[in-house]
Amino acid sequence: MNGGDVVMAEWRNVLSTKVLMAVIGGSAVVAMGAVTVAFDDGVPMDSSPVAAPILPGPMTQGDTVTTTIPPSVLATEKAKVMHKAQPYKG
Repeated sequence: MNGGDVVMAEWRNVLSTKVLMAVIGGSAVVAMGAVTVAFDDGVPMDSSPVAAPILPGPMTQGDTVTTTIPPSVLATEKAKVMHKAQPYKG
């Protein structure tokens, strides 16, 4: 055997290992899907929707709510720097 045959044999081994791992992984995915389908009970028929519950009766008007708008200017004064660091002398 020359050097080229050895390299080709190694490539075949690597390729066959990768194909074998891909087949095992794909089989695992198919098996998980089959188990999910086998044990899936589905959504119970008596479950109510969570995002938009259905309320009994006609629509009614609620109480009036009063809100106040906060002022556009803050009640506190602007922050002032009380201490400054010394400039770097490097």
